[in-house]
Amino acid sequence: MLTKTNIFSTIFFSLFLTTTIFSQGYICAVGGGSEDYNDWSDAPYSWIVNKAGNGKIIILGAGDATNWLPNYFISFGADTAFNKNISSKAIANLQTTYDEIISAKAIFLRGGDQWDYVRLWKGTKVDSAINYVFRNGGVIAGTSAGAAVLGSVDFNAKNGTVYPEESLRNPFNKYMQFENNFLNFIPNVIFDTHFIERSRPGRLISMLFNWFTSTGEHLIGAGIDDRTAICISPEGIGEVMGSGAVYIYQKGKLTNYTDYKNGKYTIENLKSDILTNGWKFDFNLKEISFIPNSAKDFVTTDLLEFPKTDIALSGIKNISSQASYLTKFLNNGESKNVLIITHKGTEDNLKIISEYLNLNNYAFEVLEMSNSILNNQMEVEKVKNSTNFIFLGDSLNLLSNFDEMGSLIGEAFQSSINNGKPILFFGNSQKIIGEKFIDNTDSDLYASYRGQMRIGNGLNIFGDLIIQPNIFADSDYYENRTSSVLWGMMRNRKRFGIYLNSNDFLHLSHSNKSVSGIVETPYLLVDASQTTKVDSSIYRANKSIDTRQIVAMNNLSISLTNYSEINYSFETQKFDNLTAVKSDDENNIADFFSLYQNYPNPFNPLTIIKYTISNVVEPKFALKTKLEVFDILGKKVATLVNETKAPGTYEVKFDASKLASGIYFYTLISGNTKLIKKMLLLK
Repeated sequence: MLTKTNIFSTIFFSLFLTTTIFSQGYICAVGGGSEDYNDWSDAPYSWIVNKAGNGKIIILGAGDATNWLPNYFISFGADTAFNKNISSKAIANLQTTYDEIISAKAIFLRGGDQWDYVRLWKGTKVDSAINYVFRNGGVIAGTSAGAAVLGSVDFNAKNGTVYPEESLRNPFNKYMQFENNFLNFIPNVIFDTHFIERSRPGRLISMLFNWFTSTGEHLIGAGIDDRTAICISPEGIGEVMGSGAVYIYQKGKLTNYTDYKNGKYTIENLKSDILTNGWKFDFNLKEISFIPNSAKDFVTTDLLEFPKTDIALSGIKNISSQASYLTKFLNNGESKNVLIITHKGTEDNLKIISEYLNLNNYAFEVLEMSNSILNNQMEVEKVKNSTNFIFLGDSLNLLSNFDEMGSLIGEAFQSSINNGKPILFFGNSQKIIGEKFIDNTDSDLYASYRGQMRIGNGLNIFGDLIIQPNIFADSDYYENRTSSVLWGMMRNRKRFGIYLNSNDFLHLSHSNKSVSGIVETPYLLVDASQTTKVDSSIYRANKSIDTRQIVAMNNLSISLTNYSEINYSFETQKFDNLTAVKSDDENNIADFFSLYQNYPNPFNPLTIIKYTISNVVEPKFALKTKLEVFDILGKKVATLVNETKAPGTYEVKFDASKLASGIYFYTLISGNTKLIKKMLLLK
């Protein structure tokens, strides 16, 4: 039986074991990329020096380094800064190592390989010393691999890095290895770096899915672009600095996960916020806390647009591997006379399609696009007489002229679309199905970084869509292709974006207002229907013709699947026929009983207390639960919960504005289980 005496004895026993109360420090996670004077890095690195009180900065790594970074910190007013190489557990466990590290006001973890940090430093005096600096109000910062170990859960790279395509195809592949008992600074957060330049949104989303499926715990994923940082105060407020963006992914009210079965899974409406320079995110409340005046309203005055006819999209421009998709398209409706719309330079792929159509006894004609044929009556008759269209080619500005207003070809094509003639697009040609498309993604690997991507006018068959095929086809163009959809949606105020990989096939249905796919890699769909604010980078790199084409957007939803039998509805913004879906209620049920450390801690005057009621204790569906707060003398100062609670994970806000500074204890009593934790109020 629980009595007041039992509670008091537990409290004082906990107090007896506590000899030192640590205050919480600052975190600055940098997404990688080279630093330079008078450049993007000045803001976050001077922030580190400032929050460290211009004190000593020690730069830790597992290998040798130049003095450039120490000198850079000193240029901002650091009293001293130097590198320290900790390349073995023996060095990591030296008392002299510990003593030296705790003398610092800021610790900076260099880039490299985070597995070196985990395997060499975890559980050593280095681990303890870094935590000592943090808990005494110091700054812990890191770039690239150094930033990847600053969350409560880290991708540890034990088996090497994991690439976005293989992460999406199998979120449980052998490279998806995690660490949750090293440093542990920002609760319920996993960081990823080099985000857009290495096309890592799908990778981070897969990590969140893996962790939830394995543990029942929902993490916040924070993906940081290169040459970008998010610097976080003790109150949990992170400010974005630098040239790119920080991408926040987390479970929202509409988020659903299916089980992972036979390599198939679905994620529906994962909540996402993208923040650029000056935006702030509250990791405590899990929401944007500040939007700068540079942001603009995301106003879409037009009605939501849907596909005007059935559209098939083939991810790759190599037609030889696409015969099955071509068959599916031709068998879906009347295909008496196929018209192939192409241009010069596509002869090899045109030959493959022509041979296939001849072999299978399809009548077809070819229309080679040029500006000179827009009013050619013979070519116009080809359009009028066709039952299906196939677009093939990479010259998007030329192909998009097929809808030229005022031309005879344009009028005939629009009439065909209005009459429901289906269209198949191969490879990059599919980008022109929207009212607008993003060009120059595949000609210069620095196009997005240097502001060289361009907006073109599309065919407006599905006006509200920006699409990018071949997303993982060539790593040289990762940044261009990944940023193109978001930048296109922001600039043109479009509600939907799709990423499609090579060898994959999508079908956009006019009647169902939906999309479905036959894919090896899950296709990603971005929904901006609830977005209200947008912004963009103002950073202009050397040799750039414009600013970096990275954007901020709030209230995005991201959905993905590799199931072929379900459809995503553009009208309802959700999938149909989801099987074995974990609903919100089921998502919240964990197989353990826990009382978590409040966050922030220390706090003033608000903090969040999180707890989990197990679904393996009896009765399964309800337990009498109390969450109470006591002062150091054992006097109860607040009752936060006193009711029957179903199994699940809960968060409670505690307001200590009327209490004095000091140590407080919060106790959770549920059924026959009691847990106690300590917190510190500092005013």
